Amino acid sequence: MRRGVIALDRTVGIVVALGLIAAGAAVIAWRYGELPQAPERTTFGPWSDVTTAEWWPWATGAAGVTAILLGLWWLARHLPRRVDGRFALPGGDRTGKLTADASSAVDAAAQTLAHTPGVRDGSGQVVADRGQLVAELTCTIEPSADLEAIHAAALRTAGQLADVVDLPNLRTRVRLRVARTDKATPPPRVV
Repeated sequence: MRRGVIALDRTVGIVVALGLIAAGAAVIAWRYGELPQAPERTTFGPWSDVTTAEWWPWATGAAGVTAILLGLWWLARHLPRRVDGRFALPGGDRTGKLTADASSAVDAAAQTLAHTPGVRDGSGQVVADRGQLVAELTCTIEPSADLEAIHAAALRTAGQLADVVDLPNLRTRVRLRVARTDKATPPPRVV
C-alpha cells in the first residue's frame, strides 16, 4: 500500500473509533440525565411511544456500551502489535516441530543495514499490522547521508532477509529517521 492510503486508512479508523466512543458516551450520559443541554423530553415523531417504554433506558444504555466497545475494538485492530517472531518450519523429524526465530533475523538485518555509510544505528522487530506480518527495520541516518546508497542497501538487506526467513506472508518495512545533527562530519573548531 502507498503511504497516503495507509495514512488515510489510519486517520479514518481513528475518527470512526473516536466517533463511536463519543456517541456511546453521549447515549449513556443522555440516559442518566447528565446532558444539561438536552431537552427534558426528546420527541421522535410517531415513535415517541417507544421512548416511554420500560425497556427504552436499558436499550439506550446497551447501545452506548456497545458503541464504546466497538470503537475500542476498532482502535485496537488498527494498532500494530509486536509478535513473538517464532514460526513453525515445514518438515521436521520424529522429535517435534522445527521453529525459526524471525525476530533475531530481522534484528540482525537492521544491524547489517546500520553498517552502511551514513546510517548511525538500526533495530528490527516483527509486528502484526492489520492482519499481516511485517518485518520492521528502523534506522537513523545522518542528514548528509547519500539516500541512493541507503536505498540500495535497504533493498539489498530486505532481499537477504526474505531469503533467510523464507516466510511468504512476511512483508518488509524500512523506516528511516533523519538525525537532527550530523555526526559524520565534526563541527568546525573555532580558532
